[in-house]
Amino acid sequence: MNLKKYRLFLLLIVIIIIGIGIYFLNVYNNRFKNFIRPHVYIEYGNPVTNQDIFVTDLEEEFQFSKPLEQIKDVGTYSMAVVIQNKEMAFEIHIIDSTEPKLEVEPLTIFLDEPLPKTEDFVKTCEDLSHCSYEPISLTQNVGTQTVFITAVDDYGNKATKETTLTILEYLDAPIINGLSDLTVKEGEKVNLRTGVKVQDKRFGELSFQVNDSGVNYNKPGIYEIIYSAMNPLGTVTSKTRKITVLKKEVTIMIDNFPTFSQYPKYPNGCETVALYNLLRFYKVSVNIDEMMNRLVKGEGLILENGVFYGGDPEIEFVGDPRDLHGYGVFQKPILSLANHYKKGMIDYTGHSLDEVLTLVKQQIPVQVWVSIGLKDTGVCATWTHRETSKQIKWICNLHSVIIIGYNRQSVFVSDSYTGKIESYDRKQFEKMYRLFGQRALYYPK
Repeated sequence: MNLKKYRLFLLLIVIIIIGIGIYFLNVYNNRFKNFIRPHVYIEYGNPVTNQDIFVTDLEEEFQFSKPLEQIKDVGTYSMAVVIQNKEMAFEIHIIDSTEPKLEVEPLTIFLDEPLPKTEDFVKTCEDLSHCSYEPISLTQNVGTQTVFITAVDDYGNKATKETTLTILEYLDAPIINGLSDLTVKEGEKVNLRTGVKVQDKRFGELSFQVNDSGVNYNKPGIYEIIYSAMNPLGTVTSKTRKITVLKKEVTIMIDNFPTFSQYPKYPNGCETVALYNLLRFYKVSVNIDEMMNRLVKGEGLILENGVFYGGDPEIEFVGDPRDLHGYGVFQKPILSLANHYKKGMIDYTGHSLDEVLTLVKQQIPVQVWVSIGLKDTGVCATWTHRETSKQIKWICNLHSVIIIGYNRQSVFVSDSYTGKIESYDRKQFEKMYRLFGQRALYYPK
């Protein structure tokens, strides 16, 4: 081999060796490049981690140019990592490609209400950025229309949901409640609003107007009151209410009538005690014990040979008024006793209660026979009057009182059973008065 060829050969060898060295030097210098992704894409909201940047795990120490936890917002971040004094560049791209989570709901409004805004249809809209909404077009017509709601986030991602808008025309009128018939007495006024309410299905409780201009409260009769109410849409309801003006009730009363209790000394002496009160009213000086002694008395009930015998209340007191087992007496023996102290008493038996009350209206008290406390009663015992063989049918709870007043509904009496002035229902009083034979006594003026 000549020298020239030898030199060329050596040069070739050197070039090859240098090339191999450069190759391995490049391999050494770039040995970490294959472990790094030059572009890293992360969805907004997710953290950036080492695994997103490195292809495989590295055992060597490394350091980023910026802490990964600081990279959060959407954008492109130029980064570098240093490994064994070698710096390698890469980029992190935070992107938002997720559409908003949109939930909508249907709406119902009335024709007179303003059209809703887009946001009114939205039940929820969730996004890491911000939800805004594309404009919608609605018509102010009765019926149901389809509405598409589109939510857009700050990075242009969209979500569209379908819903509906229903428009109703409200035609219902207010409802007036509590207009039951009224009754007032002549000359009286009543609160016409008490118990009355106006309800509207849409607007709730409403105010109302009352027109009683057609009612004459000073004249008995039947009249009508007009109630009216209007809801905010101008729909009006009017109703009438009947009111009855009654003639003013007049109470007739004999003032300063005395009362005296039959208890405890005279448990069955109501007839005599009533007369005692009547005589005292007329300023007659009497002694109650003397009156009890003077009263004609017959035998109480006695059983002989299977037959009950007893006195006749038409002519005598049956038993003793001081005795709990005594019975009672009717008007004739009381009339006889009364004339002993003050003559002129009249037996008014058989006259109606209205006729008796006519006397009371003239300030004349009247003694009558009814039941204790006006309780319903009936025959509870029978016996034979020994002298006349008359059959006596005894009605229980016999009682005698003095009528001293009345009105359309009540009768007022001096009642020795309670020892005070009592008020009894007029209809029940008349019923018991008739049951005991319409027995009555009085002194004329």
